[in-house]
Amino acid sequence: MKFLNDFAHIPETIDAHAKRRLPAEVLDLLKAGGVPARVRLVGMGGSFNAATAAAEQFLKLGFDARAELASHLLHSSAMTVGSDELIVLISYSGTSIETIRVAEALHKGARPRIICITNAKSGSLLSLCDAVVPQGLTEETHKPFGPWTATYLSLVKIAFAMAGQEFAAPAGVKEECARLLGTANSIIALRPSLPEYIEFFGRGALAATATQATLIAREIARVPASDWDSSTYRHGPIEAISPSQLSIIFAAREGRQAGLDASFLTAIRGIVDNVLVVGPDGSDMPVRVDDILLPLVSLFLPAILSYAWSEKAGLTAGEFRYTSHSITDEEVLTNDG
Repeated sequence: MKFLNDFAHIPETIDAHAKRRLPAEVLDLLKAGGVPARVRLVGMGGSFNAATAAAEQFLKLGFDARAELASHLLHSSAMTVGSDELIVLISYSGTSIETIRVAEALHKGARPRIICITNAKSGSLLSLCDAVVPQGLTEETHKPFGPWTATYLSLVKIAFAMAGQEFAAPAGVKEECARLLGTANSIIALRPSLPEYIEFFGRGALAATATQATLIAREIARVPASDWDSSTYRHGPIEAISPSQLSIIFAAREGRQAGLDASFLTAIRGIVDNVLVVGPDGSDMPVRVDDILLPLVSLFLPAILSYAWSEKAGLTAGEFRYTSHSITDEEVLTNDG
């Protein structure tokens, strides 16, 4: 399991990002305009998934917030943006063409406050934003879900700053991540062979974890996978559930959501046996962290399994066959026929 060498930094990386403070320019920008009428967290791919999870924290703090695909904002809803909004644009590379074009479009329209979260040190996206939160990731720390870590925690801190609070990193996060990493062999033993198909489930912020887990499984292990919000799966999609698939449920540890997730698990296990659960004590992978970090730390299981399956299949993690590295502009593709 050579891939575990690439995972060794995770406890320290998550702990460091949890403790890192927002740049002064970001805090000043948030104070200068007062409480925004709405917050839009905008990105593509994994950036959008992290934004979807973080949007739940904004809502819990009383802010009207939503995650939105950059492509949707660009092509469908740019005209609805008001000058009293806060827009957070997210791009690990800083080169996502849809996200750059959103920034350009906002400068021509209502001109809201714009914050950028990126790992890029320069470029057109940064120049179009009022303040920047650098992800500060290296070639080592960006794997296996460094951008998700940096983005999610940065957005949570922005939410807290808007509420007039400073985010305090929960105690014991580094130690719990180290413990989970130490259980890698046990996690792999849960499902050592590549499944034919996976369905990931979650609700609330954990629905975004399910979506990111799907991305990891498809990119790294090249296994067909899909994600579902647990609350809607029983409304029809459950008819296609198969005993041959692997079902992975991300569940809350406490509160009303925990009860709902337990009910969902009972329903699924009443139909099929091949089910793994992440989160609560007594589950296949208990995650003993504060609820605010559960959507992030729960990614250990899909990441470890996907990299193990990839390594066993002789694949090179991060080597893509069909994913475009240079052309992501749908308008260009459409115009070229």
